[in-house]
Amino acid sequence: MKVGLLAGKGELPLEFLKSARNRGIETITFALEGIANSEVEKYSNKVIWIKPFKLGKFLKVLKKEKISEIAILGKVEHKSAISLNGFDLKALTFLASLRDRKPETIIKGIISEIEKVGVKVIDPTEYLFHLLPEPGVIYGKLTDELRKEVEFGMKIAKEIASLDIGQTVVVKDKTVIAVEGIEGTNRCIERGAELAGRDFVVCKAARKNQDMRVDVPTVGSETVELIGRLKGRALIFEAKKTFLLNREKVIEIAQNYGITVVAV
Repeated sequence: MKVGLLAGKGELPLEFLKSARNRGIETITFALEGIANSEVEKYSNKVIWIKPFKLGKFLKVLKKEKISEIAILGKVEHKSAISLNGFDLKALTFLASLRDRKPETIIKGIISEIEKVGVKVIDPTEYLFHLLPEPGVIYGKLTDELRKEVEFGMKIAKEIASLDIGQTVVVKDKTVIAVEGIEGTNRCIERGAELAGRDFVVCKAARKNQDMRVDVPTVGSETVELIGRLKGRALIFEAKKTFLLNREKVIEIAQNYGITVVAV
């Protein structure tokens, strides 16, 4: 059995490749140059490096490899869709054909282009179930006071995620301090911390009808480290629909900073 992977930034593509290897499944990784982690070379049977935003070239290579399934994982900055730097003619034509340039619209459009060449884009959670926590406290204590803050923040986060604005909000005292836009999660947290001061709460949610092939929320030790360094109080994310990377490291950092981490 063979499966493909279109790999962007971060550790999620590596987790997918490790899981596939443990199952004895051969992998071909189409890694985005300057974006994907070079360690994909270590865990993949074959790696083809693709220049970012060369959609035409990617589709030609993909068709040539004659695979039947591929997953899409890893971050690509959404702001690239605004700058258009490095886009080939196929990519520019593709973007012009979209009704808008929201992340979900772009990714689903790319899925459609991939499936036109006869390759099915799969739900990667079959390989990543171990990264989708059940509801519960990962570290710390969910007090009654914090629970009220969580209910408020997660409701807002769910709405903005479903509108495809972003996945993250920063709240404090039942006030929305910052909402994630094109800048990304970390910049949203930094802006929220600057405005709120200490003891802010970060909430991250999936879309109401989350397609698990498309831009699934992801948190990890880097997120918790940032919240701790900026003197935040808690990280709250949606259970079963958010990938949690480096769980043991997350707990260690949360303990060091006294941060509560909860899947709800």
